[in-house]
Amino acid sequence: MTVLNHETITSVSGPDAIRFLQGQFTCDINNLAPDQCALGACCTPKGRMVANFRLLHHNNSLLLTMPASDTDSQHEALKAHLGKYIVFYKAEVNDASKEWLRIGIYGNNCEAILTNHFTLPESNHCVAGDGFCLLRLAGSKPRFELWLKTDAIDTWWPRLTSLFHVKPTCDWQIEDIREGIAWVTPDTREAYIPQHFNWQVLEGVSFKKGCYTGQEIVARMQYLGKLKSRLYHLTGAQEEPPAFGTKILTAGKSVGEVVSAIASDKVELLAVLRSDAISEDLVLDVSGNTCLSVEPLPYDVNA
Repeated sequence: MTVLNHETITSVSGPDAIRFLQGQFTCDINNLAPDQCALGACCTPKGRMVANFRLLHHNNSLLLTMPASDTDSQHEALKAHLGKYIVFYKAEVNDASKEWLRIGIYGNNCEAILTNHFTLPESNHCVAGDGFCLLRLAGSKPRFELWLKTDAIDTWWPRLTSLFHVKPTCDWQIEDIREGIAWVTPDTREAYIPQHFNWQVLEGVSFKKGCYTGQEIVARMQYLGKLKSRLYHLTGAQEEPPAFGTKILTAGKSVGEVVSAIASDKVELLAVLRSDAISEDLVLDVSGNTCLSVEPLPYDVNA
C-alpha cells in the first residue's frame, strides 16, 4: 500500500453542483450514481484539457482527485476555470485534501486480504463505512483506494500496516503508467484534447450526454477527425526519469513528448506520440539519447 499524498482532492458541492458540472465535464455527471466513480476531464472552449481527474459522487458532493503541486496547482487552475461559469449556480469549489487520508492498495493478494475486512465494491464504485470510503478502480489488475476521514486514521492505520507493506508513492504512479492512465499537470495543461490521453477508451468521455464546454471540438475529432497522436507506454534503460515535456525523437525529428514518467530499474513513461512513428527507432531527447521500446497498453485503443 502507499499514501497517495501526490494528489489533491477538490470538492464541488451545493444544490446546483451536478447541473453545473454536467455542462463543464466530459463525463456524464447526471448518470453518476451515489458512491460511483468515473474518469473525466474539464476542457477549454477549444477542447484542450485544463484538468483530468477521477471523480467520486459521495455524500452529496463530487470529489475530484488530481496531481498535487507546490505551485500552480491543478486544484487552483480548475477552480479558476470553473469560476468563469459558476456565478449563476448555487455551487462552490473547495480544497478537501485535509479532510481525507487516501491510501492506495494494490498487489496480487490485496483483494483476498481486503475481503476479510470490507465488503468489496464493484469496479468504479465505493463502499462507505464509519470514517472510511473504499473505491475499487477499473483496470487490468486489482487496485483500491481507501479514503480515511482524519478522525479515523488512528483507528485504521495500525490495522493496515499489519496487513500491507508501506511502499513509496512512485510504485503507485508506475501502476498508473502501466494501466495507461496519464494526468494533466501544469506542464501539459491546455496542451491536449482528451483523445490524446486515450480518455475516450477509458470511458472518461461521454458522447451521449448534452453539451459541455469544449464538446464540439471533442466530438468532431471523434466522428469526423483523424487523431494523428495518442498516448503510448514506453520504456528505456535510464536511471533518472525525463522531465515532463521532454521530446521523443526519430531520425532527429520530434514525434511526441513525455507526459508522465517514473524510474525504477528502468524508466517507464507515457508519451503523446505520433502513431505513424511507433515502428521507427525512438529515442529520448536527453544526453545519450536513451533508446525507447513501445510497450502494450492493457486496453484496446481501437475499441
